[in-house]
Amino acid sequence: MIKIFHKYYPVRNLLFFMIEGGLIFLSIWMVILLIYSGSMPYDPEKISIWARILLIGVLIQLIMYYHDLYEFRYKTGMFELSVKIVQSIGVSCLILAGLYYFFPQLVLEQGIFFIGIFIMLSFLVSWRIIYQYAAQRKLWNEKIVILGDGNLARMISDEVRQNLDSGYSISAFFSNPGKSGLAEELGVEKKDDYDQLCEYALHNGISKIVVALEERRGRSPIQSLLNCKMQGIKVLDGVSFYEQVTGKILAGSIPPSWLVFSDGFRRSRLTILAKRGLDIVFSLTGILLSAPVQIAAAVLVKTTSPGPVFYKQVRVGQMGRQFKVIKFRTMRQDAEAKSGAVWAEEDDPRITPVGKIFRKLRIDELPQFWNVIKGEMSFVGPRPERPVFVEQLKTVLPYYGERHTVKPGITGWAQVSYPYGASEDDALRKLEYDLFYIKHLSLIFDLYIVLKTVKTVLAGSGAR
Repeated sequence: MIKIFHKYYPVRNLLFFMIEGGLIFLSIWMVILLIYSGSMPYDPEKISIWARILLIGVLIQLIMYYHDLYEFRYKTGMFELSVKIVQSIGVSCLILAGLYYFFPQLVLEQGIFFIGIFIMLSFLVSWRIIYQYAAQRKLWNEKIVILGDGNLARMISDEVRQNLDSGYSISAFFSNPGKSGLAEELGVEKKDDYDQLCEYALHNGISKIVVALEERRGRSPIQSLLNCKMQGIKVLDGVSFYEQVTGKILAGSIPPSWLVFSDGFRRSRLTILAKRGLDIVFSLTGILLSAPVQIAAAVLVKTTSPGPVFYKQVRVGQMGRQFKVIKFRTMRQDAEAKSGAVWAEEDDPRITPVGKIFRKLRIDELPQFWNVIKGEMSFVGPRPERPVFVEQLKTVLPYYGERHTVKPGITGWAQVSYPYGASEDDALRKLEYDLFYIKHLSLIFDLYIVLKTVKTVLAGSGAR
């Protein structure tokens, strides 16, 4: 497993990405060899041919990322796979055409890229089918044993089984006799003798033992776990393992002691200052680049529905301080006159026709750049909630108040990882991602979230 932004991925993911990049490079190189009879073209007025091919590869893989072609949770059919790859290559061609117009020194010799597209398409589709086959057959997966068969063990097993490319295979469940039939349900071995744990792990090539015991009144396996640890087998707490594979913290299943003794939740003064600097840079850049869009949005709001252009609403910020968030108005002026404070619903009748478009494209959020400039918000952080909802959620959701230990953000880990939420259950799911972000807050993580935000906005997902 490799660790990227505090989440673990199979090593084969990295190998897959690198090999796919190599196949894109190879497809162009093969065409060059065919056209130029084995020699490489040289033009002193252009940059190196290798750099030009590399540019094509990087761009195509970036566009493929934005087409969700590096999400491997579920199997993709050949037709859908081919369509997405063709779309990615098509978008890449449009971007390359613009680059070639402004930077002629980047242009490949005539016909090379066009012919290379067909070879590239066959390479990429074939390679991905091979990779999906390997993932389905669980080739090169790490074998794990789960101790326990309660709710936590079930959540872990669901994540491992439902994610095509989790990189893990469950070999057996060890638990006290008379527990639930989770092992039988999943078709794996069930053991109830902890004394056999190390012998089983060593004999079956187990790399990790995940402790998801929720019932501690049975015979304690501490000595068996210690023996396994001494023999080089990794022993992981179930909640920590779940965090590593999902990128979220099980807020409803952890005691305060887990948060207290867990790694993370460290924010140096330098990180805070650098994050504030990035907030200002991103917000000023956003204001300048989005100025034409914001002007057009203001005109549309004013001319299509009665009421003010901007909508100011009280939200809860860092350390519980209240402030007014600024957004383009997307609802009728009297939206909550009768209902009071309520979450937005799917196809909410209070939203204006223009407001639906703004919410889909996140245009209504653009004025919040000013909240960031004022220091009330950060560019990346948990979304700020209304005081009435905060008080309501703090009474039913453990650790909900911990969201306010950092500044709220325009975007955040929960926003790019979970769709729009309009219930207490959705709030809990988002809290799990927010706690993960707060625990692992860093500048690099922020930049990654910004990158995923662009993808989310382009896809138009998660809006309501």
